[in-house]
Parts: sequence; structure tokens; C-alpha cells
Amino acid sequence: MKRLAMNMTLAVAALTVAAGTVSAQTMKAEIPFAFRVGKQVMQPGEYRVNVRYTNAGSQLLYVATREGNRTVVLSPAYRKDAPKDWTAAGLPKLSFACGEGPCTIERVWTGDGDALNFYTPRGKNGEPRIAEIILRPDRAD
Repeated sequence: MKRLAMNMTLAVAALTVAAGTVSAQTMKAEIPFAFRVGKQVMQPGEYRVNVRYTNAGSQLLYVATREGNRTVVLSPAYRKDAPKDWTAAGLPKLSFACGEGPCTIERVWTGDGDALNFYTPRGKNGEPRIAEIILRPDRAD
């Protein structure tokens, strides 16, 4: 029985390490409108945003309220080069597709590498309006 308990403990520890993430720099965004992250609707305000790399090499977007009392994790649909005007400016950005209902996170770029892109619902009238927010380093880290 002790052997089984030890093996289970080691298995749980291994899974915990495998599921861990390596955190990147946290950025802040002042978002002046309600927006959707996955199935959650977030209210206007200041948010902490960061992209974390999992041990498996995939990336996840973390969006948290400034107070840290609400965090939503979103997995990107695909990675693609950031828009040329974003890379030319060198400023990390978060863009939203705004159509019918709350805006939805469409893309995030942290200032290097590829932009992470997320699927967004399309409205009845075709292409949504795009809103862009510049991300700033979060001094709270």
C-alpha cells in the first residue's frame, strides 16, 4: 500500500510539473469597453495581460483584472506574423473585433515573435470594426 501511495504521489508531482507554465512579461491594458474573452464578458477597466509558454511549447493568453480577482485563460487558434504597422511601431498590441454584442479579443502581439490570433464571431453585416489597445509594461511585477 505504501508503494502505491508513493507511486501515485510521484505521478501527481510529474503531472503538476508537466502542466506548469513559464511566464513572460506582464503587460497592462486600459480597455474602455466591455469585451468577451472566451465565454466570459469582462467590464471596462485596467487589465493585466500576458502570454505564457507551456512546457509543451504551446502558448496561452492570460487576461486578469488589475486586482487579480478574475482571470481568464484563452488558447490561440493560430500564430501568424504581426501586422507590419505593429512591428514598425514596436509597440505590443491587443486588438478586438467589435460587431454585434461585446468586442472579442482577436489578436495579441507582445512585441516580438508571432502574433497570437483568436477566432472571433462575425456579425450579420460582414467584417467587424477593429479596436486596438497598446500594451504597456506592468510595473506591479
